[in-house]
Amino acid sequence: MSLTTQRLQALYTRRAAVYDYELMPVAPLREEAIHALALSPGETVLDIGTGTGLSLPGLAQAVGDSGRIIGVEPCEAMMAQARRRIEAGPWRTPVDLLDCAVEDAALESLLPVASADAALFFFTHDALQQPRGLDRVFRALKPGARVVAAGLVWASPWWPLSNLFVWGAATHSIASPQRLDAPWHDLPPRLASAEVERRWLESAYLLTGRV
Repeated sequence: MSLTTQRLQALYTRRAAVYDYELMPVAPLREEAIHALALSPGETVLDIGTGTGLSLPGLAQAVGDSGRIIGVEPCEAMMAQARRRIEAGPWRTPVDLLDCAVEDAALESLLPVASADAALFFFTHDALQQPRGLDRVFRALKPGARVVAAGLVWASPWWPLSNLFVWGAATHSIASPQRLDAPWHDLPPRLASAEVERRWLESAYLLTGRV
């Protein structure tokens, strides 16, 4: 287990019990991110950094009973809550969960290479800083697959209160705070097209792209 993964385990194990409440304010951005994936019934979507499974209901609704969700989450306490959410959920969409960091995710054990239709990175800053993990994810995506990422980002200097918010939130939720100026920096080189928009007085971003 890498040092970053160990830090994530400790960080999110402490937060697991209250995580769903902490993330309530970002629910509209989560809905926007899932909508931006443009999922259709029967498609396969990767949920990188599943957490407690807050994105699963929206993803399941989008891909339907004939679709499939594959989630990756390194924190055992968070994954336990995701499994409980699946058991209690009203949907019938098949959901496979990998209990590991993205750089260790054996996605090829669950689906053929270059066969997934989309991938979501929602507030998964640390996963985006793992090139080996991104390589694994992109090997699983088919040409034309949609990729959406959202999370914290440093705002412009003339938004000091935004940066104070980002600093506080990052201290609370990120193990490797490098590249908060452009958390998505390793995604555009892997994409045929990518667009980044700012939200919340520039303190958050939404990236949409295609492989």
